[in-house]
Amino acid sequence: MKKLFLVITLLSFFYNQAQIESRLDSLKIVSKNQTGLTLISTLNKISWEFKNSQVDSALYYAKQALYVAKHIRSEKGIASAYNTLASSFEAASKLDSAETYHQKSLEIKNKIQDTIGTADSYTNLGIIEDLKGNYDLALKNYFKALIIYEKHSKDFEKVPTVLVNIGIVYKKQKEYQKVLEYYEKALKIYKQNNFEIGEAIVQGNMGSVLISLQAYQKSIQFSKIAKQLYTNLGYTRYVPYMLGNIGIAKDSLKQYASARKDYLLAISHFEKDHNLYELSNTKMSLANNYILSREYSLARKELDEALVITTKNGFKEMKVKALKMLAMLGEQTNDFKTAYNHQKQYTISRDSLFEADKVKTIYELETKYETEKKEKEILAQRANIAEKELYINQKNTQLVGLVILLIVLSVLGYLLYKQQKLKNHQLKKESDLKEALIKIESQNKLQEQRLEISRDLHDNIGAQLTFVISSIENLQYGYNIKNQGLTDRLISIGQFTKETIYELRDTIWAMNKSAISLEDLQARISNFIDKANSISSKTTFKFTVDSHVSKDLAFTSVRGMNIYRIIQEAINNALKYADSTQIVVDIKQKINIVEFSVIDNGKGFNRETIDLGNGLNNMKKRAHDIKAILHIDSAIDKGTSILLKFEI
Repeated sequence: MKKLFLVITLLSFFYNQAQIESRLDSLKIVSKNQTGLTLISTLNKISWEFKNSQVDSALYYAKQALYVAKHIRSEKGIASAYNTLASSFEAASKLDSAETYHQKSLEIKNKIQDTIGTADSYTNLGIIEDLKGNYDLALKNYFKALIIYEKHSKDFEKVPTVLVNIGIVYKKQKEYQKVLEYYEKALKIYKQNNFEIGEAIVQGNMGSVLISLQAYQKSIQFSKIAKQLYTNLGYTRYVPYMLGNIGIAKDSLKQYASARKDYLLAISHFEKDHNLYELSNTKMSLANNYILSREYSLARKELDEALVITTKNGFKEMKVKALKMLAMLGEQTNDFKTAYNHQKQYTISRDSLFEADKVKTIYELETKYETEKKEKEILAQRANIAEKELYINQKNTQLVGLVILLIVLSVLGYLLYKQQKLKNHQLKKESDLKEALIKIESQNKLQEQRLEISRDLHDNIGAQLTFVISSIENLQYGYNIKNQGLTDRLISIGQFTKETIYELRDTIWAMNKSAISLEDLQARISNFIDKANSISSKTTFKFTVDSHVSKDLAFTSVRGMNIYRIIQEAINNALKYADSTQIVVDIKQKINIVEFSVIDNGKGFNRETIDLGNGLNNMKKRAHDIKAILHIDSAIDKGTSILLKFEI
């Protein structure tokens, strides 16, 4: 059983961490006076510092950075905060959450064309897929990152970081020579640049590979060097990885007691850091130590705990390893039923994890990467360049032709659409105009008929009524009529005829108008009240129009005339029958309701006993004709109130 070491994405720069706590305090103090992208950068740094010791604090500061970035609407800031948040979730062994936020960061970096940032996200996603056992996806992301780094990166550490991660995946496939090949490439770059943390990582990884090659003493040597470098640099989170490697090498040298101390110390570190992935792996290494020492009950305890952790957190590779060890332990202790069950589960999980097409994909990805490098060298030759350029030009010509064709078709389609739309619009306008002309013509004809009728009424009936009045007056003054009854009768007929002329004038007035404004109606009512006031000296009139009544209010001639007749009839009734001393006419408007009221303080009447005459019935009919509501409210000695209201 070999110790897995997975490198976490390296920062583009590393500080000396001899005084981590003091630096954190300094960063917190500085952040209080910062805003914008500067504050986001500082919060990200604080989160990264805490990631190696206090994961909860790392998550807190990463979320603070994301909040600030969203508040200032900085896509660059949001992308960096997502990356920090993902790394914090990774440290907390929440791999699905880590993958989600790395994907979000990648999308934004692609959008803003952050080339190096895009490669960083591919590297981070490769790490997550590696942890989840998705090796084909891990390598796919690593090779994408490597191509970008080799072409664009000015930071030397980017390339060796990816080389180390690729080596880790090959190590899981037991391609140890390939692993050493990639590690040595990375170590060479680190040494050239005197980069100690990089040297520590690679030497630690090489110590793990040397275990696989059974070079145990050399493995212990490399692992101890890496352990010391991590301690000196302040990366204590990675010290237990080296302890695990040393323990495995010592087990192979049958130094069981010494190895057990290293395992237990590593487990305490992983539990403190909440690194569940490596905790489960180290527990299996400790279980193997107990098996070698024939302490089977202790071995089973560690393996059961490891299986629970790997199953709960989706660590596929570690789960397969735990099942295999439990099957072997059952066989060694003659517990064949348990051994069979675990062996069966192991076979299913192993086949799911290491299917043939995944292995094939891994080699295809490597081949693709190597082929692309060779093609770059071949493209340096002039003949090949010319051939490629010709091919590209042909494709570009075809593409341009296709684009032009699509543009032409789109323009033609748009023009046809606009032409048809304009035609439909013109047809609709013509139709509307014809309808309007027909309506206007009908209204003009109707108005002409009204004027003709009103002229006939005025010239014929009006003249005849005037002749009747004149004749009655001549009879009164031309003949000495002694009969008082006859005289009174003639006076009554003359008065009736005058009232008829007034009514006729009102009718002609209404017919001459297509619409009656409130101002017209108000003037007509005022004239009628003035005339009534002159006739009845004991009755006072009050006519009010509420300030809320719209000045632009107008009625059709039919409605206006009916309103006037109802008010006229109400006033006449009050004068004739109510014996009132005051009559109030009021006009109000409540939103879309208009109210006309005539109120007197006369003797009133009982609606239950009195027989309604033609006047009140006519008022009701007129109200019904104009779709209005007429309320008649009266009581003995309390006056009468007539309220007419309708919607406008």
